[in-house]
Amino acid sequence: MKIAGIDSCPLGWIVILHDQNGFSSLAVTQFSKLVDLHPDLRRVFIDIPIGLSSEGFYRTVESSMRKQLEKRASTIFTPACREAVYAKNYDAAREINKRVLGKSISIQSHNISKKIKEIDQFFQEKSNALEIYESHPEIVFKYLNDSKVINSKKSTKEGFQERFQVLISLAPELEDLYHSIISSYPKSKVKPDDIMDAMSLCISNSKSEINNLRFIEDENHTDANGISVKIAY
Repeated sequence: MKIAGIDSCPLGWIVILHDQNGFSSLAVTQFSKLVDLHPDLRRVFIDIPIGLSSEGFYRTVESSMRKQLEKRASTIFTPACREAVYAKNYDAAREINKRVLGKSISIQSHNISKKIKEIDQFFQEKSNALEIYESHPEIVFKYLNDSKVINSKKSTKEGFQERFQVLISLAPELEDLYHSIISSYPKSKVKPDDIMDAMSLCISNSKSEINNLRFIEDENHTDANGISVKIAY
């Protein structure tokens, strides 16, 4: 079965694939292009919110993830509500989110809204058998690291290396793949931590073929559009 781990990047999306031939990679500007290029892709873990808050539904899964990550809880952000994600600009998004959820959104949260909207729209339109699950690198790293939270910051050299060593201890061939990606794309298009995060999601996804999928589930299960809200690892 062909599976993937996906993270957003300045170019669009960095994708790490795995099948019977091992690991491979590509970067695409749009998620739909990945599906067109790999119609045999069956399951993806993606680091993007899936299932959004609205007037009738409030995501609770962030609270559960923060409890899981303890000192690294700050790496979990609360995504904007669906109406704010579709807003025409940041000011409109802030006002809408205040009205719907009672609080504003950061510029960082707003900046990723375009990617959230892209996946939300894909869910509305998708008609194939592709399984798409929201995942989170820090949650994934915890369970790839014998259920121990990695407390170093990913943005530091130490934190990056600590996580990267976890990955190559599980799949040594990822070291060469990482360097191949780095040499193929400038950091302005694909950042090192984007690659590492996509790799972590891919490994977690591939291990789930043997150990079965595990989820951190939202208390309300599905959003107003019927989309399941749960974090795969």
